[in-house]
Amino acid sequence: MRHRKKGRKLSRTASHRAALRRNMAQALLRHERIVTTVAKAKEVRPFVERLITLARRALPFKDTGEPADRAKYLHNYRLALQRLQDKEMVQKLFGEGRWREEEEPLATRYVDRPGGYTRIVRLGGSRLGVPVGTTVGDIPELPYEIAGVERMLRLTGNRLGDNAPQVLFELVEKRMAPPEQEVAPTITVSEEVDESEPEPQETPQEEPADEPGSTA
Repeated sequence: MRHRKKGRKLSRTASHRAALRRNMAQALLRHERIVTTVAKAKEVRPFVERLITLARRALPFKDTGEPADRAKYLHNYRLALQRLQDKEMVQKLFGEGRWREEEEPLATRYVDRPGGYTRIVRLGGSRLGVPVGTTVGDIPELPYEIAGVERMLRLTGNRLGDNAPQVLFELVEKRMAPPEQEVAPTITVSEEVDESEPEPQETPQEEPADEPGSTA
């Protein structure tokens, strides 16, 4: 039984795993897209999403002017700063510094999204709908952009040498509201009603029954 042993060791010590988690979270928040392995992305994903949730919870208490709200906002801000240990990226989360007016912070981007802020896209296998080559020369390449720099990545179907399965680990885009569409009223054509007077129908008259005791 593996009680109280959740998580992945990643062939590292506890302190090394904590440093790896912080460094990858800082890189993801800074560039909003990184290339890593499947195991590392799954290990860092909950850590990043909890940080964004802290920023979302602190957003209603920001700049209200109330001392109690200011204390709640600072509490969430200091928790994120303690866990991430990167002042610039915490400012990007909470909308401080140059993200206060110039750019949109992550808390505002995901204010209407209750979780699911990251996406993991596998770059190996045939799930991308591209033919995966069997040799190094036949492997297709995927162009992508990180921090304004265009790069190329080989799509490996199976492990080549010591390369582990790679993924694109990125922040999802802002959820856009669907455009409002004008709904045209539905007009139903009713059947024409004949307003003329209906012709009287003849009712059949019943023949009188023969009286009892009468003879023909």
